[in-house]
Formats: sequence, C-alpha cells, structure tokens
Amino acid sequence: MNKLNGRAAPAPLDGRVQGAQAVFRAVELLKLVGLNHERGIGLPTVVATTGLERTTAYRLLSSLVNTGFVNRDKRKLYRLGLEAMQLGLATMSRAPILERCRPMMIRLARRTEDTVYLVVRNGDFAHCIHYEEGAFPIKSLVLKVGGLRLLGVGSAGTALLATLTDEEVEGFHARQHSDLPVERRSLPHLRRQIAETRRRGYAMTDNLVADGVSGIGVSFEVTPGTYAAISAGAIRSRMRESRRQEIARLMFDELCASGWKPPVSSGTGS
Repeated sequence: MNKLNGRAAPAPLDGRVQGAQAVFRAVELLKLVGLNHERGIGLPTVVATTGLERTTAYRLLSSLVNTGFVNRDKRKLYRLGLEAMQLGLATMSRAPILERCRPMMIRLARRTEDTVYLVVRNGDFAHCIHYEEGAFPIKSLVLKVGGLRLLGVGSAGTALLATLTDEEVEGFHARQHSDLPVERRSLPHLRRQIAETRRRGYAMTDNLVADGVSGIGVSFEVTPGTYAAISAGAIRSRMRESRRQEIARLMFDELCASGWKPPVSSGTGS
C-alpha cells in the first residue's frame, strides 16, 4: 500500500479516469515536497516514500516544475516553487489566524499607541500578514503586509527563530548567516541571543531593522509545533527597559485572553 505524509494513500476508485489519478498523485506529491521544502527532497526519497514507480514520480514532478509549483535545483532536490508560494500568500488576507488575532492587535495598538504586527514563519523567513497602527504620531512602519524578512532580523522574526530546536538553528545559520545582520552572523552570538529570548519569553531588538527603531516580539503556538508572532515597533526613545517589560506583559495578557499559547516565561524580563 502506498503511503504519503505518514498515512495510507487511498486506492484508486473503480472507473476513475487516468487524469483524475494523475491529479490526485500530483497533489500528494506537492504536499510531500512542501513538508520537505527547507532541505529539499530528491527523487529516490520521493519514490521510497510514495511507492510510485520512478518514471511516474519523475513525470509528475516534472509537470509540477513546468507549472512553477515545484522548483528543482542544481543538486536535483525539489522544493516548492514560486507559484505554490504565491498561492499560499494569496490566502493570507483571509487567514483564520488573522481573523482571530485582529481584535487582539487592535487592543494592543490602542493600549501601546505603537504599531503592532502579526507575523508567521515562511521557511527561513518571517512573513507579515497584518499590522495595526497606534495613535502615536511618529510611526515605525518597518514591515509591509506581505513582506518577507529573514528570521532573526526583526523582533517577531527573532521570537520565531527562538522556537526552533538547536539543530534547526544551526541549519538556519549555515544557510543564511551571510545575510544576517553583522552582529548575528556569529553562530555563538546568535545562540546567546536566542537563549536570552527564551529566558525572557520575548525578543528585543534595537537598531537592527532601522536606525532609531526598537521592537518587542512574542511568539505563540498556533497548532502543535507551528508558531506565529506578534511584535510592537516604535522609535527607540519610547522603548526604555521598563516600557519594554510593560509591553511584553500586555502581549502575554492579550495572547492568553485570546486563547493562544505564548512562551512559558511571564514576559517580565525577570
């Protein structure tokens, strides 16, 4: 029996046309590639996982490559292509997480008077799906809706980076260290930053995204093992230590009141 994604693939129904079988198999292959997007997956692994014949798997994957839903690199590893990513991004405007988080974000923006962002992880990147502006006249709009930023750069991305295992952090650093800010290109230093974030329960950034801008970011668990983050950005003069702790506490309170699971720390910095 063929298996995909850890479950048995249903046997084709009697009379199902060959085209429908191909569509079903292509969709399952697309899911498999998505699960292995970060590291990529080779044809032998696809064949072993699915039980498909090598020629059939290659033909279906080639079709997905030709349509832009899958990308094949020089090492013959398959990852999600631009069309698959664009399709995913298009759903974010009505994502269930946004509908659930927006009331919380409005309250935070009103209470802090600063800009509040909602960010989800997209591979090695943090993807902004919404923000709410506070009433303070000087805005810190450092991330646009739909914008992608490398994990570990902004406060939300740093909070998301801290949710990875130590092994995943090492792999991320190996792939992306050259594009990180200078002060985070050293793996030992990056590990110390992540350890501090985990200890506090929230991430802090100063002058990392833009000069004179500071941020506070808190991650929360959306589904088991899947995380998003909220962050607040403001001019640095508004982000003294006591206010950082106050904003972190507000974020924790709002997340808990909204039924989300933030980090274990109280967010007080103690």
